[in-house]
Amino acid sequence: MKKLCIVNVMLSRGLGGIEQAVIDYSEALGYAGHKVYAVVHPDAAIIPQLQAKKIAYEILPNLGAWDVFAICKLRCLLKKLETDVAIAHGNRALSLLRYSARKRRLVAVMHNYKIKCKGLKAVFCPTHDLIRYTESQGVASQNIHHVPNLVRVSEDFITRKRHDPPIIGAMGRFVAKKGFDIFIESLVFLKQRNVIFKAVLAGGGEEEEKLKKLASDRGLSDILSFPGWVENKAEFFGSIDIFCLPSHHEPFGIVLLEAMAQSLPVISTDSEGPSEIISNGKDGILVTKNDMLALTDGLHELLSDPIEAQLLAINAFDTVKNNYDLPVISSKLDLALKGLEGL
Repeated sequence: MKKLCIVNVMLSRGLGGIEQAVIDYSEALGYAGHKVYAVVHPDAAIIPQLQAKKIAYEILPNLGAWDVFAICKLRCLLKKLETDVAIAHGNRALSLLRYSARKRRLVAVMHNYKIKCKGLKAVFCPTHDLIRYTESQGVASQNIHHVPNLVRVSEDFITRKRHDPPIIGAMGRFVAKKGFDIFIESLVFLKQRNVIFKAVLAGGGEEEEKLKKLASDRGLSDILSFPGWVENKAEFFGSIDIFCLPSHHEPFGIVLLEAMAQSLPVISTDSEGPSEIISNGKDGILVTKNDMLALTDGLHELLSDPIEAQLLAINAFDTVKNNYDLPVISSKLDLALKGLEGL
């Protein structure tokens, strides 16, 4: 297949899974030999990362999904870049692209269950559950491509020495669906069992003060720390011994892949994405959503049995290396592009 000019459009400003996916897509498509650009909001938090990774990008000021001036500017920008394929990351990007990109060259990535994919001829879905959802929205199955999110995996497993006491880590946006209140309550249960540990909850968001107050009220001030948003993820993962993802709702869970790639044992709720990534008892522990006791038991198991935790971590590393590493997903993306009509 000829090498293409591909433009990833993402117009949110924060830091999260969609934003990380734009960086990942850009790198993976570049790895496959395509010419790649990102189009982002002027205040996008990922701009420093795009610059650091030398990913070409353009700025698109906009006032919303129906901004006529932004539509015109995006249309001109796609023409200037001689775009073969435009990939929408998020509903605002998709709405603007519907009016500025040629339909047979427009792709949406189903990062969550809110993407309005009706009428599209090409949709990339990170999980099989999102594939089922996309089909229910009226997209023909032949136009849906399974493309998981990716992570960069080192050549070899990192053998880590446990901290004393061991440290449990969690990270993400502080919003209700992430289940960090359940995480905090589970730490309380562990403390009541006289388990010796420390914990770190990194990130930020609308529930930050609520979560900090909950931790203080539950007597965790000397155990649980809140370092804020993490700039160096590898450093964060190196500072903990167990990673926990307590989400009530998680369409995929890139951060779970990142922890597994950093040779950590992981525990997660059986939310949508993690339940497809982890095989319970083989490369991680899966527990029922919104079940504080189950999460406590799983954490207790990993804390009390370092050998089991190490075996799970080794298998987790192999899982991401074989299924989610950048070269693997780069090939899947390239294959999906070959399925687009006329390319």
